[in-house]
Amino acid sequence: MTLDPEYVDATDQNPPPERLGSGLEFESPNGELDPVIDRRVRATIASQSMLSTLEIKLLGLAPGRAELELARRADLCQQHGFIHAGAITTLVDSACGFAALTVFPLDRDVLTVDFSLSLVAPATQEKFIAVGSVLRNGRTLTTCRGEVFGVAADGSRKVVALMQATMMAVTTLSD
Repeated sequence: MTLDPEYVDATDQNPPPERLGSGLEFESPNGELDPVIDRRVRATIASQSMLSTLEIKLLGLAPGRAELELARRADLCQQHGFIHAGAITTLVDSACGFAALTVFPLDRDVLTVDFSLSLVAPATQEKFIAVGSVLRNGRTLTTCRGEVFGVAADGSRKVVALMQATMMAVTTLSD
């Protein structure tokens, strides 16, 4: 499955708080994501084979924020039937990285240099939504927070993982 870079309605610049997790807001001059940056981040997501292998979908982008979704699949479960920590980690690390990329200059790419992940509840729900938020954007290093919510069939949410990540702005590595 190839991720569609046009999956998200780009006009939805202010998704409701329940779609954006903790409610922490990143301050931007006009509150909108530049269309060039939006296209760049979507293209980067679409080019990642790991994300397409896991069938991770982009739900939303805003300055300093990214929201991704992973559906429950039997082939992503560990021996107890929970979604494997590796899949959850990929989901939330990617959300943090793309949140950082939304605030980087166009001549910079993003690489994860460090993260700490706490798995706070078993990942048993039907789908998982990761929200990445920029906490502090520096010239080279950017600190992000990631939250993964398990979403049950009835729509109720439960935090299943928390991440603090450091992203690095590097000279553009890709086209």
